[in-house]
Amino acid sequence: MIAVLIAAALAFLLIELFLRRRPWAMGLSAMIAALATAVWLFSDDQSRRQQNAFSAVTVTLAADPKICVDPKLPLAATIANNADETVNRLSFDVIGRLPGRSTVAYRGTLSHDRALAPGETLTRCYALLYHGFAHPRPQIIDATKYEWTGHVTIAGFGNAPVE
Repeated sequence: MIAVLIAAALAFLLIELFLRRRPWAMGLSAMIAALATAVWLFSDDQSRRQQNAFSAVTVTLAADPKICVDPKLPLAATIANNADETVNRLSFDVIGRLPGRSTVAYRGTLSHDRALAPGETLTRCYALLYHGFAHPRPQIIDATKYEWTGHVTIAGFGNAPVE
């Protein structure tokens, strides 16, 4: 709302200057255009850097009883930080499909709250939530019967806050 008011005030000022003092209006217009271009270039560069760092963090999911021996935690998530900064928080979507099917049988969101240094990879076991399964929900949950994919949704970079 404030941005709209500022834009309206600048538009009114420019119209007034164009009617009374055209050279001033042209100079002010050029200055506003230069400032807007600089802000746009800076924000575009920041967005590109953030997207590159974000895509450098990956999650691979598998249900392997050799890795995750606890039946309550059947899903192994291998998290890799290939970014140049430490990841201090991470959330990712979990999608489970039956082999050969395109419909989603399981959907959930998991998080990782420990720092992950640049170049570091770790595997952590997670539980599956019964309510994450689509209807009809299975009576016995066997994670090995699904194909699992993970997509990073939130990645926080930098040093973790002191608790």
